[in-house]
Amino acid sequence: MQYRTLKKAGVEVSALGLGCMRLPQHGSRIDRPQALKMMRTAVDRGVNYFDTAYMYHNGESEQVVGEALKEIGRDKVYVATKMPCSSVNTKEDLRRILDEQLKKLGVDTIDFYLLHALSMNTWKKMQELDILTFLDKAVEQGKIRFPGFSHHDNIDNFKDIVDAYPKWILAQIILNYFDDQYQAGLPGCDYAAERDIGIVVMEPLKGGALSAEVPESVAALFRERDKDITLAEWALRWLYGIPQVVCTLSGASSMEQWEENVRSYEKFSGLSDIALSEPEKELFAAAKVEFMKAAKGVGCTTCRYCLPCPSGVDIPGVFANYNLIKVFGQPGTAKMRYARLIYSGTSGDKCTKCGHCEEVCPQHLPIMKLLEEAHAPMK
Repeated sequence: MQYRTLKKAGVEVSALGLGCMRLPQHGSRIDRPQALKMMRTAVDRGVNYFDTAYMYHNGESEQVVGEALKEIGRDKVYVATKMPCSSVNTKEDLRRILDEQLKKLGVDTIDFYLLHALSMNTWKKMQELDILTFLDKAVEQGKIRFPGFSHHDNIDNFKDIVDAYPKWILAQIILNYFDDQYQAGLPGCDYAAERDIGIVVMEPLKGGALSAEVPESVAALFRERDKDITLAEWALRWLYGIPQVVCTLSGASSMEQWEENVRSYEKFSGLSDIALSEPEKELFAAAKVEFMKAAKGVGCTTCRYCLPCPSGVDIPGVFANYNLIKVFGQPGTAKMRYARLIYSGTSGDKCTKCGHCEEVCPQHLPIMKLLEEAHAPMK
């Protein structure tokens, strides 16, 4: 495993980190034996960065990470978790939630503490709550070591947040070869790096769309170059070749997916030069063009921030089903799968237009309108 340095913190973190938003599940709960096995395997293979959040798995993720730390050893892992900015309304909320997170994780100090999913609206609210003073005090008290933030808005907002606080250690952003100019994107990588802020990447596979759901025309480009390299490995290789990226999070939901990601990074460790070659750059540029031709669907990354829906709609499930038609031209399969959503009462027509989903969507999708569109061909 390769390691990269967070300059301001002076610590080295593994180039591949374990994202704990999509841990293996059994029904609606985390499959604890499988999740703990994944975390043990991660440490055994050199991974030392675990990323979780207050919201993940309805609060269960932090608890499971805490259980893993007791078994694995606290000193072997840097833990990152996040303050749920959208749910915070008072300064007391800030203090209460941080203390709750420390207890759930079973630690005295959180290594990396991020403000979660900052956007123009949530950043304004955090400023009104004097969040930077709160972070300074939390560091002084020893409750957190290094402050950071995750971001879901445009590049101008990203720059505003970066410039507001010289003590940011890292910024977590969406980045992959398809979304290289989306939100903060590569320009944000450069802007942060100039200020010695490390970049941690989420959604490296675009919620699976760059691996399991790649259009055939895109897959053919990669096969022609090397048929033995998986689509997931190609997507991770693009990120590995960006030196500003300190850590890329694998959001694997099974041991099989996790093993593939780890093997990819072990293979990358043997590269004489991490930078992408010119032929590789041309390959990814061509793949993006082909993907854009085919990708006429909904840009949902299945982050699940919109859930639980007050009306019970499985919003990511509806959109994934819609994309079977829009992107992959599979109306028969789409109708068959959508029947399950109708049967379970989670289909798009159950939307009451309360607007909660659109307030928290990191992609700023017009979800209510899209749910109508997605349901229409399923009638």
